[in-house]
Amino acid sequence: MCSFCVFPGNYFASHFFMGGEKFDTPHPEGYLFGENMDLNFLGNRPVQFPYVTPAPHEPVKTLRSLVNIRKDSLRLVRYKDDLDSPTEESGKQKVLYSLEFTFDADARVAITIYCQATEEFISGMAVYSTKNPSLQSETVHYKRGVSQQFSLPSFKIDFSDWKDDELNFDLDRGVFPVVIQAVVDEGDVVVEVTGHAHVLLAAFEKHVDGSFSVKPLKQKQIVDRVSYLLQEIYGIENKNNQETKPSDDENSDNSNECVVCLSDLRDTLILPCRHLCLCNSCADTLRYQANNCPICRLPFRALLQIRAVRKKPGALSPVSFSPVLAQSMDHDEHSSTDNIPPGYEPISLLEALNGLRSISPAIPSAPLYEEISYSGGGDGLPPAGRPLAGIDRAVESGPAKSKRSKSPD
Repeated sequence: MCSFCVFPGNYFASHFFMGGEKFDTPHPEGYLFGENMDLNFLGNRPVQFPYVTPAPHEPVKTLRSLVNIRKDSLRLVRYKDDLDSPTEESGKQKVLYSLEFTFDADARVAITIYCQATEEFISGMAVYSTKNPSLQSETVHYKRGVSQQFSLPSFKIDFSDWKDDELNFDLDRGVFPVVIQAVVDEGDVVVEVTGHAHVLLAAFEKHVDGSFSVKPLKQKQIVDRVSYLLQEIYGIENKNNQETKPSDDENSDNSNECVVCLSDLRDTLILPCRHLCLCNSCADTLRYQANNCPICRLPFRALLQIRAVRKKPGALSPVSFSPVLAQSMDHDEHSSTDNIPPGYEPISLLEALNGLRSISPAIPSAPLYEEISYSGGGDGLPPAGRPLAGIDRAVESGPAKSKRSKSPD
């Protein structure tokens, strides 16, 4: 794997395209959306971009993400009283862990967990392999649905067999402590969704009391066999829909207005720190007054305005919500309605990313700490009386013994 920021050389082309415009690569060359080291989480071979560059008058179309793992929901569950768990030499019961998280899927997905895994790209898809079959979980299939809970108590992690350097990601070794891969699996019926997957890379931390926790590293989205690195935008969350307790702190930021003028909505992203905190007018003024982000005070290299537009409804057609993003890095002052493509109308960026309506409450999922019995000859349906709405738990591996796990600490 090529290591950025270590060896001298050219890693970027002389120019790049963004928002339908061409820009020269800055010097010293750098990754505009983060640190250069982040690029090491992508493949080390160039791939052919399967999309045609849109015309200048056309908006930039967003890629369709069919599955997403909510990385903030990733956690370790501790087990220590499992009757089938191995014991240490002293006779003390070993402490084992399993992974749980929440995910959303617009298609059927197959989820697999890999520990101490290496990565290889074959035909544009990430393929992971472990040095020991016991470090790979069964592949579990789920139907489409939002706020689905992944829980697989049959796959437990025994950290007593791990070395300290295996808990963290080492670029030189190229081994990821844990990889969660969710591959869209609609078969050959729906050709449009082939080559789509979501990957969550994570590491483990050992605490002074001997317990462990999991820490997400990076997320990758594979669309049409092209791998994209997901980077967070700070300040884009829809705070009006969050159930937060009122705060007495007058300095708390619970609005979506520009942090400078406190009137216009935020629509300009500061790079590479990725703070969405300015309106376009204040961002244009900031370019000539300072070169530091008003939030983190780090120097910025570029300002990126992100405007959301949607197609205007026809005379007889209902209003459809299918937003696209109109990105601009141009330095001319203009209002929010300038340069809108014909046939489109501007909408709030928060509406484009969070939806026009709040999401309905999550459907109750299976009990977290009662293991599900898998049968190789079953029909893939959950046992009667168990609330597994929207979830198909058919497992690709052979039949497994049914066992019972007690609740974790």
